[in-house]
Amino acid sequence: MTYRFEEEGYRNTYVLEDFYHTHPFSDHSYVVVRFRDEDNAANAFAFQFNFNKTFNPLPDHPRLTDVQTQIAKGFSKNAPDELILLFKQRVMEAKAYGEKNPTSYLEFQPGNYFNHFELFPRNKEMLDFNYCNDKYFAEDSYDIDPRNNNRSLKLSFYKLELDQPNQAPIFSLTHFLDERLREKEDAKLEPSNSDMLIAINQSIPDFNDRLKKRYKEA
Repeated sequence: MTYRFEEEGYRNTYVLEDFYHTHPFSDHSYVVVRFRDEDNAANAFAFQFNFNKTFNPLPDHPRLTDVQTQIAKGFSKNAPDELILLFKQRVMEAKAYGEKNPTSYLEFQPGNYFNHFELFPRNKEMLDFNYCNDKYFAEDSYDIDPRNNNRSLKLSFYKLELDQPNQAPIFSLTHFLDERLREKEDAKLEPSNSDMLIAINQSIPDFNDRLKKRYKEA
């Protein structure tokens, strides 16, 4: 869509590009907006537009100039209700798409802005385990951008319920390949979640080695 913003001292015409979480369990009240200047590609910029008509800069993005900040502020403050309704509809459409095709999804979180791609190993090897007399499993997802040397992955834990294919995770955590960083992250878990993490390590003795191998494959 095209959005025109005019203010004393400068005039710009942008094409508005909107980006959404496609993870079916995301629950965010914002959209990532990018203004693309067709006459000057270097003038493009992006920010997080909140449905309460405020905005936030995006992490890991170039700092907004004073002019771009005023444009983002003016757009957010004066966004018509009809446009916000359209954004909300697209949020639902994106989540529905993610539910149908969950192999890839975007996440925009404070401090993080990355694309996940879920891998399905050819050997169909599951990370399943027993905990408190019930069956559970973990899903691992990776940031596959080779420019990011994060040396970590995302683990999400679920109860194994065949009649609930679209269940939300019990909890998720960042699994660092570096043992020191991993211990610090694991220490933040609630006791019940920590016990579940211990259970999967006991059920799969080479758990960390498997994740290192999958990380290298990704």
